[in-house]
Amino acid sequence: MQTSNFPRKFSVLTHQGQAEDLPWMELALQQAELAAQHGEVPIGAALVINSKAVAQAHNAPVSLNDACAHAEIQVIRQACQSLGNYRLGAQATLYVTLQPCLMCIGAILHARIGRVVVGCSQSRFNGDLTQSLAVFEQAEAWHPCAFETGCMAQASEKLLGNFFKTRRKQREQAVADLASLLHLPNANKQTIDELALLGFHTPQDFLLLGLEQASQRLAERSAELKTGPHEQQAAILASLCDYLNGEPVRSWKQYL
Repeated sequence: MQTSNFPRKFSVLTHQGQAEDLPWMELALQQAELAAQHGEVPIGAALVINSKAVAQAHNAPVSLNDACAHAEIQVIRQACQSLGNYRLGAQATLYVTLQPCLMCIGAILHARIGRVVVGCSQSRFNGDLTQSLAVFEQAEAWHPCAFETGCMAQASEKLLGNFFKTRRKQREQAVADLASLLHLPNANKQTIDELALLGFHTPQDFLLLGLEQASQRLAERSAELKTGPHEQQAAILASLCDYLNGEPVRSWKQYL
C-alpha cells in the first residue's frame, strides 16, 4: 500500500514482510541490542548491497560524544570507507530499526542509497516521514529513494520500550535515594527556589507527579527563564530535564 504523495523521487510504502529482508533487519536489531548494552538508545542499522552486508552499526552519540553518531550515519560511514566511494548507489539497501531523523535522511540521500527498510516508524524527532521527505522533494539534486516501513516493527518497538522502561525505573530509584533536592545534578540554592515555585520541595514530589511530567514542567520554566537574565538557571533546569528522562548527567554549561 503506497502512502506517499511524492511518486517523482521518493515513495513511502508499508513493508510487505518480504522474507529476504528479515535476516538483514535481524542484523540491525542485533546492533540495536549492542547499543542498549552500551547505554545508548537501541537503534541499529545494516547496509546491504547485492545480498551482502557491507556494514553494520548502532547508535553511539553518548559513547563517542558525537551528536551525529546515529546508527544510520555510522553505517553509511563504514560502508563508504569499505567500498572506497561516498556514493553507495541505487543497489544499496539500508535497514534501520527506527525511522530516520532529518539529519539521517539527508545522509541517506547524499549517499544515493536506493532503498531504506525501516522497523519502527514512530519517532519523536520525525513524526511523519512523508512530510520530512517533502523538504527534499523540493530540490532537484536528490536521486530517487524508496522507503518501506514496518519491517519487524514489533521487535524494534519492544526493544525501545524495554530500554526506556528500564532507564526510567533506574532514574526513579536514583531520585528516590536523594537526601534533598540540593543533591540533584547542577542544582544550587537558586535552583531550589525555582523548583519550589514549580511545586517541588522534596525528591518525592517528582515521583508523585511522575518524572516525565515533571520534566515537561521544568522544560516550560526553562524556556521562560531563557527570555530573561537567568540563563544559568534556565540551563540548569534544562539539564535536570535530561536527568529526569534518564539521560547521562552533563554540566549545565553545555545547555547554554
